[in-house]
Amino acid sequence: MSDPGKLDLNELAQKSFKQGKYSDYVHFVHIYVIEPHPMSPDISPYRGEVWEQQYSSKPQPKTYPERVANAADMLPNLQGDQLMLVDDLTPGQRINPLWCTYGPCPNCAYLIGTDGMIKTVQTWANPNDLETAIDDLLQ
Repeated sequence: MSDPGKLDLNELAQKSFKQGKYSDYVHFVHIYVIEPHPMSPDISPYRGEVWEQQYSSKPQPKTYPERVANAADMLPNLQGDQLMLVDDLTPGQRINPLWCTYGPCPNCAYLIGTDGMIKTVQTWANPNDLETAIDDLLQ
């Protein structure tokens, strides 16, 4: 962690479950969707052109098994009790149904209540603000 006092998602998940703060109420679920910055020559879905970044290490998956493999590569980065799901990429089916339904951003965070209603939406996950939103929801 580079910024004291600033959580990352792993730290929030670990803190939540190690301290028992949310363990009975909150589930951390990641959904692997698209590569926002795939390796060249693949096109970024956000710019319609190659848009590599220093972390662009994978091409855009063209098949569901490729997407599953990319998601599996991410699993070692998750710490604590977190789940990884993979958005669909089956030709002839609904491609990217979660990404298309909830917003085309791979770094969004949603806090969903037990009633199924979305309580908080972050277009860029901010674990500190998410922790506050969870605390507010559980009060």
